Amino acid sequence: MPKKISLIKNFNKLLLSVNTRIESFFNSIKILIDSKKKSKNKLVNIDKKILIGVGSIIIIILTYFSMPSFYNKNLVKIELKNQILEKYNLEVSFDGTLRYGLFPKPHYLIKDTVIIYDEDNLAKSDFAKIYISIKNLFLFERLKIKDLNFKKNEFDINSKNFIFFQKILNSNKSDYKINFSDSKLFYKDKYEDVIFLAKVKDLTSSYTDDFRQQLNAKFNIFNIPFKINIFNNLKKQNSIVNIESYKLRLKIKNNFEYNEENIDGLIDFKIMNETKKVNYNTNNNLLNFNTDKENFKGKIDFKPFYMTSDLNFHQIDIIKIFKNNSTFLNLLNTEILNNQSLNSVINIYSNKIKDINYLNNIGLKIYFEEGNIIIKNSSLDWRDSILINLDEVQLINQNDNIVFSGTISFDFRDIEDFYRQYQIKKTRRKMIKNIKLDFLLNINENKVELDNLNIDGFLNNNMNNFLNDFNFQKKNIFNKIIFRNSIKEFFNNL
Repeated sequence: MPKKISLIKNFNKLLLSVNTRIESFFNSIKILIDSKKKSKNKLVNIDKKILIGVGSIIIIILTYFSMPSFYNKNLVKIELKNQILEKYNLEVSFDGTLRYGLFPKPHYLIKDTVIIYDEDNLAKSDFAKIYISIKNLFLFERLKIKDLNFKKNEFDINSKNFIFFQKILNSNKSDYKINFSDSKLFYKDKYEDVIFLAKVKDLTSSYTDDFRQQLNAKFNIFNIPFKINIFNNLKKQNSIVNIESYKLRLKIKNNFEYNEENIDGLIDFKIMNETKKVNYNTNNNLLNFNTDKENFKGKIDFKPFYMTSDLNFHQIDIIKIFKNNSTFLNLLNTEILNNQSLNSVINIYSNKIKDINYLNNIGLKIYFEEGNIIIKNSSLDWRDSILINLDEVQLINQNDNIVFSGTISFDFRDIEDFYRQYQIKKTRRKMIKNIKLDFLLNINENKVELDNLNIDGFLNNNMNNFLNDFNFQKKNIFNKIIFRNSIKEFFNNL
């Protein structure tokens, strides 16, 4: 019995202990919940204070950055014009409305801007974006401009004001940039006729702390894309100009030193896989140039523009010149050589023509006149027996076909030597001093047409049937066998 009572007492103590622990657990939970409620209320109060503080700061910042919008717009225009003239030596006229913008950086946006050079309107811009410094925006007197961006511009350029772009490069001696984007450049002659149109995607001028001015541009001329980078070191009086055109596979690097009187430079010229180095010197309005091996030299007069040059070769590779995608054909297809303002004469001298026997002492004069390419006053020797003269031969590029049209004459010094080489029958050998005729040569089709045959100063109508048949057959005269047989056939029909 006492054991039973003792067991009951122990059990009751255990229940009491468990009950006490349960109550203590729930009391702890209650205390935790109450404390979190108090903390939450404190956090809400703190969050409100932070929100009010942050909001106040934002309002103050926005108010500070919005101050330029409250300035007198007419006074702002005057101040911006003066600072642009002072910092960049660039004269502008603001004819349109002015608006202030905050993003992405504080700036003024002005429509209908005119750029003035030498008292003439050089360019019209749809709008100019002028970025300003964020320092001291509360004070109008402390307003300072930074970068300039002129967008959608139309430049009216000629030989007198083209120096404007050099002026932009030389005048920028600040840490900020001048940018012209989405522009059209109309280059005109003295009669105000447009010679060519260039589309300038982007043109940027900048200056660095080491006395280096830089100009970068991307533009298209005759639908050919170009990139140009100019680095000018004012301290060393040295400039580097890089020009690239991936379409022409062209790279030009021009490194030169200058002073008040002369410019001395070296051009690394690479087109396709061919590389040339050209030395040059300028003095007043004259430029002289030559390659390191003296096989290419010439001069350019700038006022008025006229270029003469001499090219000397051991041999000329006709096949390489006229093969598909050659440098020469690519230049012809761009129509750069047909520019109306290009006036030049190129003298080409060569000892021989590759894979063509007996032709030597080649002297070609190629004239670029008012958009035309003409070969005249040119000659070739055949075995010192025949002097071949080319006169008024025009190069025509039509639908990617290269055609030579003109007159050719043959002065026979030793006609017997010619007859022996082509095995003309003795009964057909006539003593002829000169043969002259007109021709039309299609390089792409390797075909030639002949007309107006003149022998020793007289038209030979008896050969008309032969010439008509020859033209109708459209023979490939670049085939050596066909060419030789055609020559024999011609003299056998005289």
